[in-house]
Amino acid sequence: MLHRRLKLLRVLVALAIFAGLTAALVDFRGALPPRVGHWLASAQFVPSLVALVTGASVALGAVLIAVATLAAGRMYCSAICPLGILQDIIARIATWWPGRKPPRRRYAPPVNWLRQSVLVATVAGVVAGWAGFTLAVLDPYSGFGRIASALFRPLLMLANNAIVGPANALGLTELYRVEPHWAAAGVLSASAFLLVLLAVLVVWRGRLYCNTLCPVGTLLGWLARNAAFRLEIDQGACTKCAECLRICKAQCIELRNGAIDFSRCVACYDCIGACDHGGISYRWKWRRRKLAAVSAPVAPVPSGAVQDPARRAFIAGAATALAASLGASARLRAGPPAPDRDRPGLDDAHRAGTGNDRRVICPPGSGSIDRFLDRCTACQLCVSACPTHVLQPTWTAYGLDGLMKPRMDYTTSFCNYECRVCGEACPSGAIMLLDLAEKQVTQIGEAIFEKEKCIVVVKGTDCAACSEHCPTKAVYTIPYGDNLHLPTVNRELCIGCGGCEYACPALPAKAITVSSRREHGRAKKPVEQKAAPPPAGDFPF
Repeated sequence: MLHRRLKLLRVLVALAIFAGLTAALVDFRGALPPRVGHWLASAQFVPSLVALVTGASVALGAVLIAVATLAAGRMYCSAICPLGILQDIIARIATWWPGRKPPRRRYAPPVNWLRQSVLVATVAGVVAGWAGFTLAVLDPYSGFGRIASALFRPLLMLANNAIVGPANALGLTELYRVEPHWAAAGVLSASAFLLVLLAVLVVWRGRLYCNTLCPVGTLLGWLARNAAFRLEIDQGACTKCAECLRICKAQCIELRNGAIDFSRCVACYDCIGACDHGGISYRWKWRRRKLAAVSAPVAPVPSGAVQDPARRAFIAGAATALAASLGASARLRAGPPAPDRDRPGLDDAHRAGTGNDRRVICPPGSGSIDRFLDRCTACQLCVSACPTHVLQPTWTAYGLDGLMKPRMDYTTSFCNYECRVCGEACPSGAIMLLDLAEKQVTQIGEAIFEKEKCIVVVKGTDCAACSEHCPTKAVYTIPYGDNLHLPTVNRELCIGCGGCEYACPALPAKAITVSSRREHGRAKKPVEQKAAPPPAGDFPF
């Protein structure tokens, strides 16, 4: 009975995690506290591993997942990983298609060369200093994040707008229209491609993606192969009815030899529920294996399983190298750069940018562009959490290393002076959670004023929109011409929040824009001017 309840427990945990993460990624009203998404994302393997080895936080999610896998198999893949859960949902939806019969899958040998190649490519990318790019492309959690944020979220906004009219007519005034925010075309296309690829592979071969293209699945599969508890077929109870074979989404049950390739089993427990004879159950394998080595013949193994010790050593070495390279990568281990207190402005190299557009600005708390690109896995959780929507995913504006990672888009909005939500949401430590006072003096860029574009000069009329929207009063006005006032910038006070650029009404090009700092600096704290005391005696009017 306990074994049969495993599937129910797995389904309940999976639905809770999937619903929470999806809600955090599609939330366009800010109804969900950003910390909820952070906690659930911190339970994911790759963001937790990055945060742990870089010292960004004491994130033990990756350690707990590895221990659980070594104890009882790849429970992460079916109950925690949102991309794996999404595949199960797609598989269930596919069974609702009219006239479509449930697939009868047979055992399929593992494609070990492809699994090993993807894992080695991941390790090589990290060792070569491309950790941010490699993990962003291959991390399953981040892939799901982009699908939810770039595809599901704007579609949900459109659905909301479609029902606002009828709802308001019925007196439901809580609903209101929102402007959908679409990601860059490249991000949108990549997310749609991944979703279509998953759907095709799921309908065709079940969890083929998890067991061939996912490096996390390969790494956890190596641990699961040596797990203490493993699913095993009881040859005495098995009647060869093939119900377990039919329902196995990983195609890892070889019924002819009565063996299960546990490195590919995703611990969905469907086979246990399908077996009416109690022929499949967890067995303690560590002690039994040692006894078998002394007194019993070698048990049969699946024909596609890795039996060659050299291959096992290869996978073990690749897994060890992955963890070692994450810890040894100089760029990953580097902490945030020291605040630049001596230079009030940007030198020519910073003004032009290095390897990326000078207009591409990373959020406060990321320390520098290099640090941000190394640690960000492009999961888009910060994009969904940002209340002003100034964080938007870019395609290649950072360069190839920054593929699909967010930037500050001041054509869309500005960074709220009183906000630090992105730091609260980020699970990998790419955006650190700064104290609000520290965030308010963190210089992520610098406002650049171009006099010839300003409407004060072009049209001969006062404006001052930029200075009115500057929270630090770095932008102020000075007398100009006949009773006019022209904006100017105090570099020492500017933090690059983009309020001035967003507010500037000049067209077709803004008169004031923000240029990025490759390494974030520290601005001076604006001095609050106290109001002059009223004159003594009677009220002056």
